Amino acid sequence: MALTDKTRMSRAQLVLGVATILAYAIGYPVALIGGSPIGWVLVTLGGVFLIALGIVTVRRIHRGSSGG
Repeated sequence: MALTDKTRMSRAQLVLGVATILAYAIGYPVALIGGSPIGWVLVTLGGVFLIALGIVTVRRIHRGSSGG
């Protein structure tokens, strides 16, 4: 089954998804194992990226359903 343009992630979704994963993957070990407050800043930033990803995704779904 091939992915169509509607099922592929947009560039914004891809960038925000990668940024979220990196922020969490780096932030949690640094915060929990290293005990650094910078790790918690990265975790918080990951949460902001995750919220932004949700907003971009909902907007894209809404735009796709109303363009019908």
